[in-house]
Amino acid sequence: MTMQQAQAYLETTYSPGRKKGLLELEKTLALLGNPQEKLKIIHVAGTNGKGSFCAMMMSVLKAAGYRAGVFSSPHLERLNERFSINGADICDEDFLQILQEVVAISDSIYGKDDGFTFFEIFVLIAFVYFQRPPVDFLLLAVGIGGRVDATNVIKAPLLSAIMAIGMDHMELLGDNIIDIAYEKGGIIKENVPVVIYDDIQEVQNVFLEIAHKKNSRLHIGFKGAELDSIKLWLLVQYQRKNAEVVMSACVCLNLMEVHIGGDHIKEGLENARHSGRMEIVAQNPTILLEGAHNSQGAQALANYMESELEGDISLIIGVLKDKEYGKIVNMLCKNANRIFFTKPLYDFKASQPEDLAAALEDSNKEIYIIQNCIEALKKAQEVTPASATIICTGSLYLIGDIRRHIKND
Repeated sequence: MTMQQAQAYLETTYSPGRKKGLLELEKTLALLGNPQEKLKIIHVAGTNGKGSFCAMMMSVLKAAGYRAGVFSSPHLERLNERFSINGADICDEDFLQILQEVVAISDSIYGKDDGFTFFEIFVLIAFVYFQRPPVDFLLLAVGIGGRVDATNVIKAPLLSAIMAIGMDHMELLGDNIIDIAYEKGGIIKENVPVVIYDDIQEVQNVFLEIAHKKNSRLHIGFKGAELDSIKLWLLVQYQRKNAEVVMSACVCLNLMEVHIGGDHIKEGLENARHSGRMEIVAQNPTILLEGAHNSQGAQALANYMESELEGDISLIIGVLKDKEYGKIVNMLCKNANRIFFTKPLYDFKASQPEDLAAALEDSNKEIYIIQNCIEALKKAQEVTPASATIICTGSLYLIGDIRRHIKND
């Protein structure tokens, strides 16, 4: 099997709304030797900030001399990005070997046409990979929600972390912030400490209630002067709050006799990077990639555009059709001089550019509708002044396509 064949196979397993579930995952993991039970896991949930937390926490653990694995989704350019150890992605050979092992077991139990779904397969691969040989710690990010997410097959993580909660995946998690918080809070386990993002009080109350029932000590993002001397790679308020959760996690780990010093925290936070999040990939004009793929992320980016960016802005935007695309479009387009409505190359989940344009309430904008996102980028580079900024946003799939093109160009 090649990586291209693996990609083609995995695409056949993508089935929204269908999954085998936690009990079936448990049975299969038992056949694989229960690798998840041999790992020290930090389980991470949240609407936004999971990737930033994992990137920061991995960097801190690496600075402290540990070998830290990260399982995250989605990927931007290659499947391998979902599995990394101290910043190095899984190699093709290991990925293909473990994939075939997992698929063989799945086929033997369920047959070729009724096996695990896309994300469930990745979770199984993760537990096997990070246990051969075991990493010191595994940062395990949920896919969607938490309570019934495939990653929640684990019984006893070392620590749980819940990042910012917002309105996303409402068709699966609930149509209000309280219901969504309960789903995310499903990763809180008996007697396992949990660190949370300092956010909406009613959301915090949900986590406090669950933590009390589970006898889990709850820590809100660490507030201290120590952060004032640390130069984060993203100088925005929400990233500071993400870093506060990382610092709380370090306090908890130190209480478990995991040595992480203040110098490790400073080095790790300053060296942390997260691809596709406020990432500058070109100059003249500046091209900024930001995966603001839901309304909460869009609001954070809109605040940055309004308060931090000066001068002319071109916005390239493509949004998936299961998102609140009307709200996202109007948040982000407010401060843009010209807007390029487009969609990612792998577009089966994407909103049509025409629909995005129709959702825009401000008609006094310079608007382009271009189906191919790479062509949209080329047109933006052609008409945007060299001193200006091009922001590419709305979908991580779109960000991945543009990032790959710029790297290869």
